[in-house]
Amino acid sequence: MPLVNLASGEKGIIVQLPMDSLLVRRLVSCGLLPGVEVMVERRTPALIVQAGAARIALDRRTAAGIMVFAGGEQ
Repeated sequence: MPLVNLASGEKGIIVQLPMDSLLVRRLVSCGLLPGVEVMVERRTPALIVQAGAARIALDRRTAAGIMVFAGGEQ
């Protein structure tokens, strides 16, 4: 499911990044890569996600291109 579909407080594990190579480099430099657990902190005005100790703001278009396995680690 797309990251943008997760609710506030919900976790997911990244399984796929968008196909745009420049965007992928930016996401990876922020720590967002396949296998990383993320949690949505806030959905508006931008999607704020936490990955480890990092908090990252994503626009909806970018978040829609990141595929996650909902639920994260239990």
